[in-house]
Amino acid sequence: MNDIKKTLKFIGFFFFVILLVGGILAEIGTIENTPSWAPNLFMIIGSLIILFFSKGKLLYSLIFIGILGFVYEVLGVKIGILFGSYNYTNVFNIKLFSVPLVMISAWIIITNFCLTFIQSIKNKFFILYGSAIMVIIDLVVDPIAVHGLKIWTWDEKGRYFDIPTHNFLGWFFLSIPIFTILYLSKNKVEKQSRLISNLVICFFSIIGFINEIYFPSILGVFLVILNFLLFIKEMRMKSNVI
Repeated sequence: MNDIKKTLKFIGFFFFVILLVGGILAEIGTIENTPSWAPNLFMIIGSLIILFFSKGKLLYSLIFIGILGFVYEVLGVKIGILFGSYNYTNVFNIKLFSVPLVMISAWIIITNFCLTFIQSIKNKFFILYGSAIMVIIDLVVDPIAVHGLKIWTWDEKGRYFDIPTHNFLGWFFLSIPIFTILYLSKNKVEKQSRLISNLVICFFSIIGFINEIYFPSILGVFLVILNFLLFIKEMRMKSNVI
């Protein structure tokens, strides 16, 4: 059984990295006519690896958050009051209620990445810190998703890379229930799933640089470096305890 699990882990990581590299090569034009299923599979495999390594309540919390995030997206697309009025393109082509199903995976990955910054915080500010960091991550992801990957389009324009300002307010307030759930789960992110989340942010940053979307890309690199430094600090603290 352990051998089967190790094999599945290896296969999952292998295909994830292949899809990540393939996405970058496709963006610079080295690979042409990429299959339509590739972007979906990249996000799905990434979220499945994260869930595979998530323990206890965290596993169920992330699944619930993924579904909750999808509901947010449906309401956002249909009503336009949560984030602003926007519509998804066919980059992610398997949709339900005009929203790509793979957005469940996207919410899991982004939430997992955000949790790695605050998982050591035990006080009441956990929820506010988490919501604030979600907004910072959105400052990275949204411009690159819109102008680089062209995953969705905005019906109205804002000052930050044509993104409406109330989109970020929506992210903050809608993140409060998410981090309330995570505060109650009390489980930490494992290093393997942490790696996946960091690689996804790296992917977005690289796509951003390719498309000359510099500030979000630099911010993404900064977040990944900071996350790595926090990981090193946590490992040192753990070794000192042992």
